[in-house]
Formats: sequence, structure tokens, C-alpha cells
Amino acid sequence: MATNQEWAFKMIPVLVRWAQGTWDMPHYYSDLSAAVGHKTNQIGHVLGTIRDKFNELGEQYKKEIPTLNSLVSNKSSNLPSEGFDYVIPGYRALSPAAQKGEIRRLNEKAHQYDWEWVLEALGLKPAKIFSSTDLAKIKKSNYGTVGEGKEHKSIKKYICSHPESIGIENVIVAQNEYNLLSGDRIDVYFECEKNEHIAIEVKPSNAPEFDITRGIFQCIKYKAVMDASRCADYGNYDNDVILVIAGTMSAQNKQLANDLSIHYIEQFEQTKEDGN
Repeated sequence: MATNQEWAFKMIPVLVRWAQGTWDMPHYYSDLSAAVGHKTNQIGHVLGTIRDKFNELGEQYKKEIPTLNSLVSNKSSNLPSEGFDYVIPGYRALSPAAQKGEIRRLNEKAHQYDWEWVLEALGLKPAKIFSSTDLAKIKKSNYGTVGEGKEHKSIKKYICSHPESIGIENVIVAQNEYNLLSGDRIDVYFECEKNEHIAIEVKPSNAPEFDITRGIFQCIKYKAVMDASRCADYGNYDNDVILVIAGTMSAQNKQLANDLSIHYIEQFEQTKEDGN
């Protein structure tokens, strides 16, 4: 069984990746555990070990190292747990608003820090999701290798008629092929009660990994455009985007989606009586 220090050394590169790229997005304890294969509920002890290691390293090199622990939060509060008092004494005594402000300040500080020397000093390598070669292949891969096939059309039609199949309820508007102000076209679009608009990006079972990677980035774009559209239509609603995949996602794409806070559903199946 791995020690807390061994788990800490697996988690530090992931936390550094979050600090550099997605510091202002939510990351949960379960995301961190999944990223390194940590399957116990003792993650707080590991995060404490990370803080201790940074304190030791800071004393050794006479440098202040910001915390990375503030990047990880509880799903119920979107804030670190009470154990964060170990990092910032008095944290628990702060109001929720003050806690949120303090976490934002700490995460921004972590984002601006040069972590390269820390990884090097600890003998760790960056936790890259894709290699440079992988990214080059994704960029060069031909668009249209997976066109608008029968399965893709069928899934879109089914989800539009059965939003409950992906956990969407209280739908007021349901539409296939919804046009955004940017000219992009969403596979399926819902407007729900409680002022929620949801875009669905669909990938069929034969979609290659590079196309699923692109789907993740398409979701980012759709969300940004939908948020910007509120300025144009003077709207007061929340937006969400879901990536629905009939096949399975690779570990790389799962990490990317989790880092970017993209909600995905894999191995989606239509019921036999309706999925024609």
C-alpha cells in the first residue's frame, strides 16, 4: 500500500497542472483521487503531507511556496473542507463569503507561481494529459472522418424526445439542431424550468478519440457563446453543456473533461423500443 508521501508525489503534478491551466474552475476531492487512482477517504491526510513537504522545501531553498490545497473543494460547498484550517489557521472561523474570497486569492497566487523548480526539486515530472505529438495529431486529424451518420441522428432525436434519459427534467423547450449567435449549431438544445438552458453535444459509438477530444473543446466554446448571448438577449438564465458519448472515453479525455469541468455521459444507450 502506498504511503501518504507516495500519494502526495502523485498528486502534486496534477495540482500544478490545475494551478497553471484551470485554477479558476472547480476541482473536487473525487477528481483528484480519480486522477491518481487514490481510492480511500484519507485524501485530507495526503493533502496535509503536501503542505508539510512544501514547508520543508521552502525552508531548504529559502523560498515561499504557495499552497495548492486550496484548488480542491467539497462538492456540497465548492470550498475546501474544514481540514483546510491546517493550511490557513482560522479558516473555519471565516464567513462563507470570506472563505470564498480567501480561496480565490490563494488560487490566483498559485496560478502566478513558477512551479517548474518545485517539480524539479522533488524529482517530479509535469502531469501532461497529452504529449506534444498527441496534440499535433489531434490538430492534423481530418474533420469529417465521422460524419452525420445514422446513429448520430438517432441519438440526437432520442435525447430530444427523452431528456430524462440523460437526467434532464422539467423541459419547456426541446430542439434538435439549435443555432447559436456565433453560427455554431448545437446537436440538442433544452430550456428548462428555473431558468436553465442546456446544450447537448453528441458523439456516436464509432467516434475516434481525437473527435471526442474536439467534442470537449466544442462544449467549452458552446458554453462561452451561450453565456455571451445573455448580453445580447438580456437574459437571466444559467447555461450548461453536456457531452453525450455512445462509446467510451479514454483516460486522457476523462482527465481533460474533468479538468475543464465538462459534464459527460459515456456508453449512452437508447431503449430498444424507442431507439430506432
